[in-house]
Amino acid sequence: MDASANGQRAMLALLLVTTAAVAGIATVFSGNLFGERAAYYVAIFGVIGAATLLAATRKEPLRFVFLVLFAALPITSIFVPPGRLGLTVFDVIMLFLTIAFVGRRLASSAENRQPLFPTRSLLIAWVLCVPCVVLSQFPVVSVTNFVLMFMTYAFFLLCLAELRRERGFERLVVLLCGMAIVTAVGVLIDYVWHVNLSLRGSNENQFTYEDGLEIYRAGGFFQDPQRCGAFFAVVTAFLLVLVVRGRFAGARVGAIVWLAIAAGLAALLMTVSRSAILSCLLVSALALFAFNAWSWPVKTAIAAIVVIAATLVAQTSFDAWVGLLPDMLQTRIRGLPEALEGRLMVWFDTWDMFEKHPVTGIGFGSFQSYLVHTRPGVTNYYGIGEATGVDYIPDQPENGYLKILYEGGLFGSMAALLLVGDALRRTLKGAVSSSADARTECIAALAGLLSFGVTFVTLFTVGDPRLGALLAFLLAVIWKRSLERTTDRTDQGLGLRRK
Repeated sequence: MDASANGQRAMLALLLVTTAAVAGIATVFSGNLFGERAAYYVAIFGVIGAATLLAATRKEPLRFVFLVLFAALPITSIFVPPGRLGLTVFDVIMLFLTIAFVGRRLASSAENRQPLFPTRSLLIAWVLCVPCVVLSQFPVVSVTNFVLMFMTYAFFLLCLAELRRERGFERLVVLLCGMAIVTAVGVLIDYVWHVNLSLRGSNENQFTYEDGLEIYRAGGFFQDPQRCGAFFAVVTAFLLVLVVRGRFAGARVGAIVWLAIAAGLAALLMTVSRSAILSCLLVSALALFAFNAWSWPVKTAIAAIVVIAATLVAQTSFDAWVGLLPDMLQTRIRGLPEALEGRLMVWFDTWDMFEKHPVTGIGFGSFQSYLVHTRPGVTNYYGIGEATGVDYIPDQPENGYLKILYEGGLFGSMAALLLVGDALRRTLKGAVSSSADARTECIAALAGLLSFGVTFVTLFTVGDPRLGALLAFLLAVIWKRSLERTTDRTDQGLGLRRK
């Protein structure tokens, strides 16, 4: 017995020494390659390695990896060394999860197999996307982006599977709150010490000069503060509706959600993203007013008060109200006309992409490649890179809807419209459900999606896989609730299993 125990201690000691040696070698090797970023890389990939070993001991390893990925989303945007392929940690992990998850579904028996496309609308949307890839002007780029899109769809299916478990919604919301709090801390670090944690260097959007005032916009784990602002706008709107409508009975979960909301609002202000702040405020206010539990007389009284207050506000000049805001917000708001003019210039300048390829577009992810191919020699667009002295070739037209139109044409746009329309239909069905939890979840998801839609006007936010994952989660919340109560024969014919 003692000999066995001593043997186990010796093996543990040998394992620790070996691990320390490997970590030391990795630090030295990566230090030569990546300089001062070496320790960060070693820490990140050390955590990933430890999680992989731990996942192998789990009863459900795929689910474990998915939950870890969900919780660790803030740090998953770093490039996998050496970085020339442009693959992030999220891409690599999701590629593994997609292959394993899809393979397991296809290999399961016919009577237990769940479909890859739970509803007909999802299948049709993907079918519409195929011609956009086949007829792309840049096939390799489009195929790569099509695979990345399908990986995000696999994330949607993984969210859907987790939500169907007992207390699955609560579990994912708590992870979302933890992720939001960590991301907010990253924004605070960036705001105070000007240390961007994305490991991609600073973004030209972080340094804004308006009316002679330098405005630093924190991004934290996001390289682009505008995408960071969109993330917090969506998360805050979603969580706020949940907690105000009393979705969580437990005080502990409620406290975590309120902490995430407070951290998210603070971080949102530090990004100084006009569209994100505006979308969060407007969507949250409308959702809370329209879908709270107050009686109609109370709602009518509040609406009357709001109308009266708006009338009084209208009597005061816009500049007077703006003057009450902090200097950086004042400057950003007063710069709106100039920013809109710049965006309109980009939109009109790139309209030829749709004009010349209206049916299937130029191909997914091909915006930048198209500019390089059709405008050789141009390396600085719209003067954006002049302030920093670097070349700038945009990869999107400063509008998510136009990017879909340009790269997907009419086919890609129809796929997107089909997805949006079905999401709204299912949300409305969930909003009149007999289950209070189902109503609240669907309304909260709709608030998040509306906020997402507003920020999408000024940027193709899903270019960041973390925002794509967030969008997939909100859609999964809606689909999960609607699939529970659907009686559509088409869904039955696709083999949907119901509780």
